[in-house]
Amino acid sequence: LSSAAFYENEKDRPRRAGSGIPREEIFITSKVWPGEDGEWLTDGSKVVLETVQRSVELLGTHTDLYLLHTPFNKQQRINYWLGLEAARQKGLTTSIGVSNFGVAHLEELLASEKTSVPPAANEVELHPFLRKDDIAAFCSERSIAVIAYSPLARALRLNHAVLAGVAEAHGVSPAQVLVRWSMQHGYVPLPKSVRAERIAQNADVFDFELTQADMAALDALDERLFTEWEEWGKLDPTTVP
Repeated sequence: LSSAAFYENEKDRPRRAGSGIPREEIFITSKVWPGEDGEWLTDGSKVVLETVQRSVELLGTHTDLYLLHTPFNKQQRINYWLGLEAARQKGLTTSIGVSNFGVAHLEELLASEKTSVPPAANEVELHPFLRKDDIAAFCSERSIAVIAYSPLARALRLNHAVLAGVAEAHGVSPAQVLVRWSMQHGYVPLPKSVRAERIAQNADVFDFELTQADMAALDALDERLFTEWEEWGKLDPTTVP
Protein backbone atom coordinates (compact mmCIF):
# COMPACT_ATOMS: atom_id res chain seq x y z
CA LEU A 1 0.00 0.00 0.00
CA SER A 2 1.51 3.30 -1.10
CA SER A 3 0.45 6.50 0.63
CA ALA A 4 1.83 9.94 1.46
CA ALA A 5 1.13 12.87 3.72
CA PHE A 6 0.98 15.03 0.57
CA TYR A 7 -1.81 12.85 -0.88
CA GLU A 8 -3.82 13.05 2.37
CA ASN A 9 -4.72 9.37 2.00
CA GLU A 10 -3.02 7.81 5.01
CA LYS A 11 -6.19 7.65 7.11
CA ASP A 12 -7.93 5.82 4.26
CA ARG A 13 -5.29 3.12 3.83
CA PRO A 14 -6.17 0.78 6.72
CA ARG A 15 -9.81 0.63 5.56
CA ARG A 16 -8.82 -0.06 1.97
CA ALA A 17 -6.46 -2.82 3.07
CA GLY A 18 -9.49 -4.86 4.05
CA SER A 19 -10.17 -6.66 7.27
CA GLY A 20 -8.77 -10.07 8.01
CA ILE A 21 -5.47 -9.58 6.18
CA PRO A 22 -2.53 -10.21 8.53
CA ARG A 23 -0.38 -7.10 8.99
CA GLU A 24 2.74 -9.04 8.00
CA GLU A 25 1.23 -9.63 4.56
CA ILE A 26 0.77 -5.91 3.92
CA PHE A 27 3.70 -3.67 2.94
CA ILE A 28 2.93 -0.06 3.80
CA THR A 29 4.91 2.83 2.33
CA SER A 30 4.40 6.51 3.05
CA LYS A 31 6.23 9.71 2.20
CA VAL A 32 6.91 13.13 3.70
CA TRP A 33 6.83 16.16 1.40
CA PRO A 34 9.16 18.99 2.51
CA GLY A 35 7.20 22.18 3.13
CA GLU A 36 8.17 25.63 1.88
CA ASP A 37 8.06 27.67 5.07
CA GLY A 38 8.32 27.62 8.84
CA GLU A 39 10.23 24.80 10.52
CA TRP A 40 10.66 23.06 7.17
CA LEU A 41 13.31 25.69 6.47
CA THR A 42 14.78 25.93 9.98
CA ASP A 43 14.41 22.60 11.82
CA GLY A 44 13.95 19.89 9.22
CA SER A 45 14.79 16.95 11.44
CA LYS A 46 12.17 17.85 14.04
CA VAL A 47 9.34 18.49 11.59
CA VAL A 48 10.01 15.30 9.61
CA LEU A 49 9.94 13.20 12.77
CA GLU A 50 6.66 14.84 13.78
CA THR A 51 5.23 14.15 10.32
CA VAL A 52 6.14 10.47 10.53
CA GLN A 53 4.56 10.26 13.98
CA ARG A 54 1.31 11.72 12.59
CA SER A 55 1.41 9.27 9.71
CA VAL A 56 1.70 6.31 12.05
CA GLU A 57 -1.21 7.63 14.12
CA LEU A 58 -3.38 7.94 11.00
CA LEU A 59 -2.36 4.55 9.65
CA GLY A 60 -2.78 2.86 12.99
CA THR A 61 0.46 0.96 12.48
CA HIS A 62 4.12 1.48 11.69
CA THR A 63 5.22 1.77 8.08
CA ASP A 64 7.49 -0.72 6.36
CA LEU A 65 9.13 2.01 4.30
CA TYR A 66 9.05 5.78 4.76
CA LEU A 67 10.40 8.04 2.04
CA LEU A 68 11.50 11.65 1.70
CA HIS A 69 9.14 12.63 -1.14
CA THR A 70 11.41 15.10 -2.96
CA PRO A 71 14.95 16.52 -2.76
CA PHE A 72 13.56 20.06 -2.41
CA ASN A 73 14.99 22.57 0.09
CA LYS A 74 18.71 21.88 -0.35
CA GLN A 75 19.76 23.54 2.92
CA GLN A 76 17.61 21.22 5.01
CA ARG A 77 17.88 18.02 2.95
CA ILE A 78 20.32 16.29 5.29
CA ASN A 79 18.26 17.36 8.30
CA TYR A 80 15.16 15.84 6.72
CA TRP A 81 17.05 12.58 6.39
CA LEU A 82 18.16 12.75 10.00
CA GLY A 83 14.48 13.04 10.93
CA LEU A 84 13.80 9.81 9.07
CA GLU A 85 16.74 8.14 10.81
CA ALA A 86 15.23 9.19 14.15
CA ALA A 87 11.84 7.78 13.12
CA ARG A 88 13.47 4.48 12.22
CA GLN A 89 15.32 4.43 15.54
CA LYS A 90 12.00 4.91 17.36
CA GLY A 91 10.42 1.98 15.53
CA LEU A 92 7.97 4.13 13.57
CA THR A 93 9.19 2.62 10.32
CA THR A 94 11.21 -0.44 9.38
CA SER A 95 13.15 1.12 6.51
CA ILE A 96 13.73 4.61 5.14
CA GLY A 97 14.40 5.87 1.66
CA VAL A 98 13.96 8.71 -0.80
CA SER A 99 11.87 9.61 -3.81
CA ASN A 100 12.74 11.66 -6.89
CA PHE A 101 16.42 11.82 -5.90
CA GLY A 102 19.02 12.16 -8.62
CA VAL A 103 22.59 10.88 -8.46
CA ALA A 104 23.90 14.17 -7.03
CA HIS A 105 21.32 14.09 -4.23
CA LEU A 106 22.17 10.49 -3.38
CA GLU A 107 25.90 11.22 -3.40
CA GLU A 108 25.34 14.12 -1.01
CA LEU A 109 23.32 11.94 1.34
CA LEU A 110 25.79 9.06 1.34
CA ALA A 111 28.83 11.33 1.74
CA SER A 112 27.49 13.32 4.69
CA GLU A 113 29.27 12.76 7.99
CA LYS A 114 25.97 13.40 9.77
CA THR A 115 24.03 10.48 8.30
CA SER A 116 24.42 6.88 9.41
CA VAL A 117 21.71 4.95 7.52
CA PRO A 118 21.84 4.67 3.71
CA PRO A 119 18.54 4.84 1.83
CA ALA A 120 16.90 1.47 1.28
CA ALA A 121 15.08 2.67 -1.83
CA ASN A 122 14.71 5.49 -4.33
CA GLU A 123 11.29 5.93 -5.92
CA VAL A 124 11.36 7.69 -9.30
CA GLU A 125 9.17 7.90 -12.39
CA LEU A 126 10.38 5.16 -14.72
CA HIS A 127 9.00 3.54 -17.86
CA PRO A 128 10.32 2.92 -21.40
CA PHE A 129 9.30 6.45 -22.38
CA LEU A 130 11.27 7.98 -19.49
CA ARG A 131 14.54 6.20 -18.77
CA LYS A 132 16.73 7.04 -15.79
CA ASP A 133 19.68 4.75 -16.47
CA ASP A 134 22.20 6.83 -14.51
CA ILE A 135 20.06 6.78 -11.37
CA ALA A 136 19.21 3.10 -11.76
CA ALA A 137 22.86 2.13 -12.19
CA PHE A 138 23.97 4.24 -9.22
CA CYS A 139 21.33 2.66 -6.99
CA SER A 140 22.04 -0.87 -8.19
CA GLU A 141 25.74 -0.53 -7.42
CA ARG A 142 24.87 0.50 -3.85
CA SER A 143 22.04 -1.97 -3.17
CA ILE A 144 19.43 0.80 -3.18
CA ALA A 145 16.14 -0.59 -4.49
CA VAL A 146 14.68 1.31 -7.45
CA ILE A 147 10.92 1.76 -7.17
CA ALA A 148 9.29 2.76 -10.46
CA TYR A 149 6.23 4.94 -10.04
CA SER A 150 3.93 5.60 -13.00
CA PRO A 151 5.32 2.48 -14.74
CA LEU A 152 2.36 2.61 -17.15
CA ALA A 153 3.11 6.24 -18.09
CA ARG A 154 -0.46 7.09 -17.06
CA ALA A 155 -1.69 5.07 -20.03
CA LEU A 156 -0.49 7.82 -22.39
CA ARG A 157 1.40 5.43 -24.66
CA LEU A 158 -0.51 2.14 -24.36
CA ASN A 159 -1.34 2.32 -28.07
CA HIS A 160 2.27 2.87 -29.16
CA ALA A 161 2.98 0.55 -32.10
CA VAL A 162 6.13 -1.00 -30.62
CA LEU A 163 4.51 -1.62 -27.25
CA ALA A 164 1.35 -3.00 -28.83
CA GLY A 165 3.42 -5.31 -31.03
CA VAL A 166 5.33 -6.77 -28.08
CA ALA A 167 2.07 -7.25 -26.18
CA GLU A 168 0.44 -9.02 -29.11
CA ALA A 169 3.43 -11.33 -29.53
CA HIS A 170 3.08 -12.51 -25.94
CA GLY A 171 -0.71 -12.52 -25.78
CA VAL A 172 -0.81 -9.99 -22.95
CA SER A 173 -1.86 -6.36 -22.51
CA PRO A 174 0.45 -3.38 -23.12
CA ALA A 175 0.17 -2.57 -19.41
CA GLN A 176 1.43 -6.04 -18.51
CA VAL A 177 4.39 -5.55 -20.84
CA LEU A 178 5.28 -2.28 -19.10
CA VAL A 179 5.13 -3.90 -15.67
CA ARG A 180 7.23 -6.81 -16.92
CA TRP A 181 9.76 -4.41 -18.46
CA SER A 182 10.26 -2.78 -15.06
CA MET A 183 10.68 -6.12 -13.34
CA GLN A 184 13.23 -7.40 -15.85
CA HIS A 185 15.26 -4.25 -15.28
CA GLY A 186 15.25 -5.04 -11.57
CA TYR A 187 12.87 -2.24 -10.62
CA VAL A 188 9.87 -2.52 -8.28
CA PRO A 189 6.94 -1.24 -10.37
CA LEU A 190 4.00 0.56 -8.75
CA PRO A 191 1.11 0.37 -11.23
CA LYS A 192 -1.97 2.22 -10.00
CA SER A 193 -5.63 1.43 -10.64
CA VAL A 194 -8.96 1.62 -8.83
CA ARG A 195 -10.48 -1.27 -10.81
CA ALA A 196 -10.08 -4.74 -9.30
CA GLU A 197 -9.75 -6.44 -12.69
CA ARG A 198 -6.98 -4.06 -13.76
CA ILE A 199 -5.14 -4.55 -10.48
CA ALA A 200 -5.30 -8.32 -10.96
CA GLN A 201 -4.15 -8.03 -14.58
CA ASN A 202 -1.23 -5.79 -13.68
CA ALA A 203 -0.08 -8.42 -11.17
CA ASP A 204 -0.40 -11.28 -13.67
CA VAL A 205 3.05 -10.88 -15.19
CA PHE A 206 4.90 -14.01 -14.11
CA ASP A 207 3.87 -16.39 -16.89
CA PHE A 208 5.79 -14.70 -19.68
CA GLU A 209 9.23 -13.17 -20.20
CA LEU A 210 10.30 -10.44 -22.57
CA THR A 211 13.07 -11.42 -24.96
CA GLN A 212 16.30 -9.48 -25.35
CA ALA A 213 14.91 -8.10 -28.60
CA ASP A 214 11.72 -7.02 -26.81
CA MET A 215 13.70 -5.27 -24.09
CA ALA A 216 15.94 -3.53 -26.62
CA ALA A 217 12.94 -2.31 -28.61
CA LEU A 218 11.25 -0.97 -25.49
CA ASP A 219 14.48 0.56 -24.19
CA ALA A 220 14.70 2.60 -27.40
CA LEU A 221 11.38 4.37 -26.76
CA ASP A 222 12.72 6.98 -24.33
CA GLU A 223 11.28 10.42 -25.16
CA ARG A 224 11.67 12.08 -21.74
CA LEU A 225 7.92 11.74 -21.16
CA PHE A 226 7.16 13.09 -17.70
CA THR A 227 3.64 12.28 -16.54
CA GLU A 228 3.62 13.35 -12.88
CA TRP A 229 5.00 16.90 -12.79
CA GLU A 230 2.72 18.91 -15.08
CA GLU A 231 1.91 21.46 -12.40
CA TRP A 232 5.62 22.27 -12.14
CA GLY A 233 6.01 22.77 -15.87
CA LYS A 234 7.35 19.24 -16.36
CA LEU A 235 10.18 19.90 -13.92
CA ASP A 236 12.47 16.93 -13.42
CA PRO A 237 12.81 16.76 -9.63
CA THR A 238 15.88 14.52 -9.91
CA THR A 239 17.84 17.45 -11.35
CA VAL A 240 17.00 20.25 -8.89
CA PRO A 241 19.99 21.76 -7.02
